[in-house]
Amino acid sequence: MSADEAQAAAIAGRVRAQYERFPYPHDEARISDDVLAGREFPRGCPKREFALYWPTLPERDDLDILVAGCGSNQAAILGATLPNARIVAIDISAASIARSEALARAHGVANVTHLHKSLLEAGDLGRDFDYIVSSGVLHHLPDPDAGFRALRGVLRPMGSMLIMLYGRYGRDGVYLFQDLFRRLGVTPETATADDLRHVADLVKNAPATHPITLRRAYFGDPSEAETVDLFLHPRDVAYTVPEIHDTLARTGLALQAWYYRAHYSPRCTPLVDHPFYERIERLPERERFAIGELYRAAVHQHFFVACRGDRPRATYVPDFADDKLFALVPQLRPSFVAEPRPDGQPGLRCRLGGHLFKILQLNFDPIQSRVISLVDGRRSVGAIAGELQGLGDAATVRAYLRGLIEDLWEFDFVFLRFPG
Repeated sequence: MSADEAQAAAIAGRVRAQYERFPYPHDEARISDDVLAGREFPRGCPKREFALYWPTLPERDDLDILVAGCGSNQAAILGATLPNARIVAIDISAASIARSEALARAHGVANVTHLHKSLLEAGDLGRDFDYIVSSGVLHHLPDPDAGFRALRGVLRPMGSMLIMLYGRYGRDGVYLFQDLFRRLGVTPETATADDLRHVADLVKNAPATHPITLRRAYFGDPSEAETVDLFLHPRDVAYTVPEIHDTLARTGLALQAWYYRAHYSPRCTPLVDHPFYERIERLPERERFAIGELYRAAVHQHFFVACRGDRPRATYVPDFADDKLFALVPQLRPSFVAEPRPDGQPGLRCRLGGHLFKILQLNFDPIQSRVISLVDGRRSVGAIAGELQGLGDAATVRAYLRGLIEDLWEFDFVFLRFPG
């Protein structure tokens, strides 16, 4: 074994030991009534966000799913919300697998097969999947690229993966404290209950000028397991927008969609009113979104959808060209909220529950609000145009709707379905 291989094995062993001692997420004794009743769903669940992954296909729920790094509850919750799916859940922590199995049994969730296995061993499963979830796992591997390649190897040609990776700029305060505790010798292997209380206290009482204080709302009041995962983790790699694109390209994958486009799009920031905005708009999306990330300097988690690099882009990228626009079918996202405008003017104030930045709200006038009321997941943009009166000729209506639909999509208010 080479020195690099020995170091990677040592890191993997420490990560495994951490999750055996501190299963993550924290122990969940039950699945919430809201989940069981179908009122609440995991983030990105295909049960209600199918169009995010397969905008050209009819909806179905009998998916083959891999939860790669399932932790103590994720697979059981997904199984409860998708009872017709066939789910395989893997994790390096036997303690997490045991808790997830117990949770599934307690709620009669029978469609999940749990296996004590690293996601690097996904190829040993001998099967492939429509949908893969890996949230907060790949960035803890000694070689994250190897993890991406392993998942790519079991993803079907039209499959999609929902991934969460840490964001570099929103976690700057976390990394300062990780370095501090590492120098103190406080580790997941040796930390006592008193140590963890002292860790939490030191973070909670950080100076007002410390980046962690500026990000307080992102990290809340962490449990013991969450404290260890945040501040004592032996392996933790964070990513920027360009690094995500590069990683996917290296590993045979492509960025299919950002779960929250508005977190990155300069169009959804005050930059839209800056003299530089015209220059920004001329750049490719990758560069525009890199600029948006740098400008906000606050994204601490990247949620995105990846697919195989050989999947046709026409199966997931909407086309706003004149001859395609009217075929688009907008569908309001499940957490979309429309309320009366707070300024008392006629129309709607719209936002998306789950957005990190509260500034991501738009006021719409009565005509725009009328368009939004016509968005039902069945009407195409062309059909919506037919419901509008008095906007002018066809070219004027097309330009008006293109701008509005692009805004709704850019701010994450709608999914867009379209013909395959």
